[in-house]
Amino acid sequence: MDDIKYLKDIESFHLYYVESIGSTNTFLKENFSKYPNNSILLAKEQTNGRGRYTRIWKSDEDYTFSILFKDLHHNEIIAPMSIVRALKEYGFDTKIKWPNDIYLNNKKLSGILIESVYGGISHLATIVGIGINKTDKEEVLGIGLNKDIDSIDLISKIIHEYNLLINEDFNNYINEYISYSNVINKKIIYQNEEYIVKGINEFGHLIIENDNISKTISSDEINIKY
Repeated sequence: MDDIKYLKDIESFHLYYVESIGSTNTFLKENFSKYPNNSILLAKEQTNGRGRYTRIWKSDEDYTFSILFKDLHHNEIIAPMSIVRALKEYGFDTKIKWPNDIYLNNKKLSGILIESVYGGISHLATIVGIGINKTDKEEVLGIGLNKDIDSIDLISKIIHEYNLLINEDFNNYINEYISYSNVINKKIIYQNEEYIVKGINEFGHLIIENDNISKTISSDEINIKY
């Protein structure tokens, strides 16, 4: 697309910008071979943004961008953790609602969509899409930052944390991630049975237990209510 412009490098990442696009995730999935590893596509507007389970992300000048990775990382853990860390620098105390939502004051602030591209069994690319509300979304009980924050400054802070975590041993930060989670030690219903969430593993999967059994479940298997 001719209207996608390169802006700058942020550490080892390459930031591109577009005024309006259907979906930054879809574009990078379809064009991953044309862009270098660690490319970021920031959009002022997404007309067909997507969430999990084909949900629509309504974007009216929110903070919406996608990151292209050609290397494998613990994105299910690193992406939400990077957002929480970055928002702390602006004075926001946020929590991670498993698997990929960020909550502020018990309302959804941000969503993350992680999609991978494979050629046969070979991993070719992973796209991490991030949307953060600028303002409240009352129709979906969402909350916004409601603070004048420059989008490139916010992305720079998120990318700085992402870079730190990519280069850090997983065992050094998983406990920090768990401290941000709002599901640990909570009761959930899974397959009509009640469980307690005991932990989260390196793949971002929940470890749940009840009196009878311990299970590990992926984000693709359930839509939990708690």
